[in-house]
Amino acid sequence: MSKKILTNKEIEILQLILTFRFINSKQIQRFLGHKDHRRVNAWLKDLTQKEYIVRAFKPIFGTLTKPAVYNLAAKGRAYIKNNYCYSIPYLKRLGSDKDRSKAFHIKCQLTADCFLILFEDQVGDFSKMIKEWLTVNSLKLLSNRSYFFTPAFYAFLTEDDCILLPQLKPDAYCYKKTSSGITHAFYFCLDSYVPRLILNYLLKHIFEVLSEEYWEKDDVKSLKFYLICPNNQVIIYFRRLLPSFLERYYARTTIFYFATRNQLYQKRDKGKEIKWITISSED
Repeated sequence: MSKKILTNKEIEILQLILTFRFINSKQIQRFLGHKDHRRVNAWLKDLTQKEYIVRAFKPIFGTLTKPAVYNLAAKGRAYIKNNYCYSIPYLKRLGSDKDRSKAFHIKCQLTADCFLILFEDQVGDFSKMIKEWLTVNSLKLLSNRSYFFTPAFYAFLTEDDCILLPQLKPDAYCYKKTSSGITHAFYFCLDSYVPRLILNYLLKHIFEVLSEEYWEKDDVKSLKFYLICPNNQVIIYFRRLLPSFLERYYARTTIFYFATRNQLYQKRDKGKEIKWITISSED
């Protein structure tokens, strides 16, 4: 039997799925920068038939079809393990992805959309960066360059550079170092119908971590928290809660940004700028 060989584009797709865990075909097409969706679908079909990835797709009669969603199968995880310097514990967690909820699938795709929409100018280089990250044991973060990470690469980052990351466990993380200091940005994509008790707990946990003194370093310029909310009611609730937390806890310049998913997608589909609601520790 001839050996089943993966093309460079198929390997790139595996790396993208690893990065976001669950990602749909349209998102993959945008990351690849490929105009012909049929060619992308051919690569996805080949990877599915070779059992490197799993395809989740349920057509609904009489409605517009949503794009298929993909995650790594056992053979895909084995390929990453055998060909790259990668975090084995994270790959083991991916082994239970077949049992993940629909809400988790949506959260992962929303994280991918955050990058595609908010970091549009970096999309063309992102696959190349992922490939570079997979060939080293630790990452060297350069000055004057923005970095966007998902949990797939948190284990590659040193705690000295990326403070608070192990404690906060955001859905995505952005790092940028300039001559004036380092900005750490944490992204949280909130589920629909999330209980208010959970929203309260999220803020409480963030400020409990901020109250610890060990992380306060001289080169920290600011901390930014971006919360992508399912609706305006959740933002209103956060705006009521947040001032009391800021009064009781001290941290250096800390800014919270709030927007809805709808605002995010209006920027993508209609070019409308997102009007972030901001609340700062310096207000």
